[in-house]
Amino acid sequence: MRKKHKVYQSPTIRIQPMTKGLADPETSNNLQEQKNRFLKQGKTPVFVVAGDTSVVEELAAKTSGKIRFDLLGEAEYILRTVKREFRTGEAYLDQTYGPRISQDEANEILLEYISENNLQESLTVYWSNEMNCSARMIWKGYSFKCNKPEARRYSLWLNGTDENPYLRKFGLRCLMDHEIGTHFYRSYNDGFQPWFYDRKKFGLRGVGSFESLCTEEGLASINTLLRAKEKYLWLSALVYYTSCKSTEMNFKQLFDHLGQFLHNPEQRWKHVMRVKRGLIDSNDLGGYGKDQCYFEGAVAILRNIDNINFKLLMTGKICYDEVARVKRMARLGSVCLPAIMQDMESYRKQLKSIAILNGLFFEHPSHGPSQSYLLRLKERQSGIRKHKKVPDMWPDIQEWLSPKSLTVVSSTAVAIVLLAAALLLLNFGADPWQILTAILDCTALVTVTAYQHIVSFCVTKILVPII
Repeated sequence: MRKKHKVYQSPTIRIQPMTKGLADPETSNNLQEQKNRFLKQGKTPVFVVAGDTSVVEELAAKTSGKIRFDLLGEAEYILRTVKREFRTGEAYLDQTYGPRISQDEANEILLEYISENNLQESLTVYWSNEMNCSARMIWKGYSFKCNKPEARRYSLWLNGTDENPYLRKFGLRCLMDHEIGTHFYRSYNDGFQPWFYDRKKFGLRGVGSFESLCTEEGLASINTLLRAKEKYLWLSALVYYTSCKSTEMNFKQLFDHLGQFLHNPEQRWKHVMRVKRGLIDSNDLGGYGKDQCYFEGAVAILRNIDNINFKLLMTGKICYDEVARVKRMARLGSVCLPAIMQDMESYRKQLKSIAILNGLFFEHPSHGPSQSYLLRLKERQSGIRKHKKVPDMWPDIQEWLSPKSLTVVSSTAVAIVLLAAALLLLNFGADPWQILTAILDCTALVTVTAYQHIVSFCVTKILVPII
């Protein structure tokens, strides 16, 4: 007989700070450094990834990493509606999740949530300022073949910076419904199911599949709204929209573009960073589209409410369209549900009202990628190195042209400038030898300087000494 675990008491929950974030091949090693570099100095970030750069390229090339446009019309509708009603993203967040709170206040809310949901498993909460997301739930324990769910240990990582939009009076409970109410419970229940150690045997998709990711994050995004004061899918729609617009803009342009929806620079940084982290050059077009699954999954579930048995969906890590397949084999006796899903009838009604509010049953315009982005994708896939970059804040001429073109154009420009200057000075009776010496000095700089440097040198070397 399996030993029963005691229900958590407040002293047994461990909450502690961490100076470092999670090791993740998708995460840059220098996020904080590049964030300060961009926000304070206006310089385009150069990310150093935890893994090899080829790993980043492979992740971006996967189905989940590709940028999709199917729901751009729905995302734009939600963003426009929220902007019309609340004017700014900050006003919407204040109304939806309440005022910002400290970590001490957040810890009290965490303990209340643990008690409310009667959690019976080991859980450690870490606060970190080195995360590229708001929170993450992870578990460690025996391998899948051993299948000992009671031996698994869970940890919840929380972002303690202003990048976390849920660090608010009501927002933290919403975030807990996302991380614990969805991810934790589905992971915990999955360990008791017959398919846990061999999903293929039962005809189920892998946990890491794109479809599984959409269901997991989509359901979590929906559950995030259940306690919120306003129930727009605004944050996940903004993430989807940001990914689409990354195909038209570089890092700085996209950061500025999002200002029409969200003024907070730290939160805008997080949204753009999470998309552009999928590029070797953050000034390039496109990015990493994995985060679009939050909006895609939420829309798919909300459009299929009547076809989904949500208790079965919570039995483990299954997709919403696999519910019928597991109906006869799921072990319902061991399934635990979060407080928000205890009343399933009420839960379904809330989901239907969310779907209607977000206009998911309307027809929306369709969109597709731009031709310039499609061309850029072909270049990357064929391994062609691009020469012309998307313009940055004040680009150097070398960012616009190849080295060969730079030499030709620069030489021509210098020749024209120096010829005009020489003719002008000769008319003033200047010494020809002095003019020739200045010309020779200038030509030595042709291959290593841009237009502004050339003009500046001509003025200081020719005009100032003579005139």
